[in-house]
Amino acid sequence: MRLIEEIFAELGSAFAEHDAARFDERFTADIVFTAVNGVRFFGWEEIHAYHRERLTGHAEGISTWYEIERVTFPAPDVAVVFFRQPVVVSGHERANVGTWVLVKREGQWWISAGQNTGVAVTA
Repeated sequence: MRLIEEIFAELGSAFAEHDAARFDERFTADIVFTAVNGVRFFGWEEIHAYHRERLTGHAEGISTWYEIERVTFPAPDVAVVFFRQPVVVSGHERANVGTWVLVKREGQWWISAGQNTGVAVTA
């Protein structure tokens, strides 16, 4: 569990530094990822191009982090991570919730699939 928490902490740090290469380093080559806007990406190259454009062109002034809500292990080398991702832009807060599938290969966890959904923030 600690290693999975470290991956999500690293994602937050990479986002803060607008470093798409570092952000995407734990995604598998065959990642299938659905972004909060509903666009689906197939493969590391597609998701990296998206993140590179978003982090270098649209991330200024955005603060975000990951709050893991639950992790389940349907198999020893498979983890399903449920998280909340608060996003603050110019004092306005919104959030995403995500369900990501991680797989363990040669002792390392890798993000294999992800689905993010935007949600309303309630007081």
